[in-house]
Amino acid sequence: MLTSHLVRLVGQNLRRNRKNLAFASVGIVVGISSFVFFIALGAGVQRVVSTQIFPMEANRLQVVPRSIEFGSATGGRPIDEQALSDFAAIPGVAAVYPRMRLAFLASTAVDGRDLSPAAVDLLRRVPGVTARMLEAVRDVRVWLEIMGDGIDPRLAAADAVAGEFADPPEGEPIPVLLSRRMIEIYNGSFAEARGLPKVSEMLLPFLPPLPLTLNHSFISREVRGAPAPARMKVVGLSRHALMGGITMPLETARRLNRRFAGEAAAHTYSSAVLEVTSSDWLGPVQERLRGLGFDLDMSEKRMAESVGMFITLVTLGFSLISLIIVGIAAVSIAHTFFMILYERKREIGLLRALGASKGDVRNLILAEASAIGLTAGTAGLLLGALACLLSDTLLARFLPDFPFKPESFFAFPVWIFPGALAFALIFCWLGALLPARRAAALDPAATLTGR
Repeated sequence: MLTSHLVRLVGQNLRRNRKNLAFASVGIVVGISSFVFFIALGAGVQRVVSTQIFPMEANRLQVVPRSIEFGSATGGRPIDEQALSDFAAIPGVAAVYPRMRLAFLASTAVDGRDLSPAAVDLLRRVPGVTARMLEAVRDVRVWLEIMGDGIDPRLAAADAVAGEFADPPEGEPIPVLLSRRMIEIYNGSFAEARGLPKVSEMLLPFLPPLPLTLNHSFISREVRGAPAPARMKVVGLSRHALMGGITMPLETARRLNRRFAGEAAAHTYSSAVLEVTSSDWLGPVQERLRGLGFDLDMSEKRMAESVGMFITLVTLGFSLISLIIVGIAAVSIAHTFFMILYERKREIGLLRALGASKGDVRNLILAEASAIGLTAGTAGLLLGALACLLSDTLLARFLPDFPFKPESFFAFPVWIFPGALAFALIFCWLGALLPARRAAALDPAATLTGR
């Protein structure tokens, strides 16, 4: 049978039985739309986890001193200047970014009443800052113990948007970075509950320097020496910054450690980030690091993998339900085709008598099923995408802000559209396969004579 004749017959048969086939394909539409919805939702949540909550970099490793283990009297080597040289000499390591913890106590005390008129006027110009927020800022009373560390500026220089992230001249404010995760939690809970302005990169240039007292604590009595007043200026938000503290340039931390804790503290590092030339070097570099007596900080990676696995399992569960719906729809399509086949027995017999082969009859039924699969699959894709768009709109409007709330809860992998159409086609073929074989096996003489 010529392809043009096959297409014309398929079109005629679909038009004649459009009501029955439309009802039979409802399950395909519902199943494919729910499949698209749940896959897109899982991909969207996974994207938030991997890019905002636990961002991962494939070509970087964080090295830490080996902790004391059961059965071992001592831990591993400290990370000092010699260790940094050893790291840099490992084949495959492109760069080493050391990190140094502040070895002394520090605190800050912020009183909104002490803000100068110029600072208040500067905040007033920030888009989105209301008079109520300014009043809340004037009412702020904060006394905090400050944890801090220093990092190599090369690691986070791109995150500094409100000033240079480098060791400042004597007397100038210390540039610091804040953790993006910490700010996200502050914006989604603390600021929202107290009417304070939300911290963003757009707000940072308008923030005045904050007081910082070095070698001081509100809690501990072990501080030796006189406290040293200083100021700090938030210049950026970074995922490399210390969670629950401040992060300053490495040379600033070294200088302050030397001043308040001695020369040894100025050359002892808490960790180091190693950048490898390619992911192929990750395994050899890890083995070499363990041989040198160091460990890798894999806590965030493990947590990200655990959360990702949970999201994947939930998504697979809902996707399985969607495919079960499509499978039930395939049974309905098979039933519909059997019913149509009963009504078209004489027509099929006439086709066979006029020279159509068994393969032609079978291809005719399967082509009709393909048309149903493509039409219902496309409708399901459009319905699923519309459901995602509607859900995003409703969630953005009615769901209150919370930490890490994304702009969109959905993401569409490139394979989802051809994959959904393929599922629709496969299940329609499965539903039509037995009726197609039954139609091809009909005896033309028996059907034409009514036997």
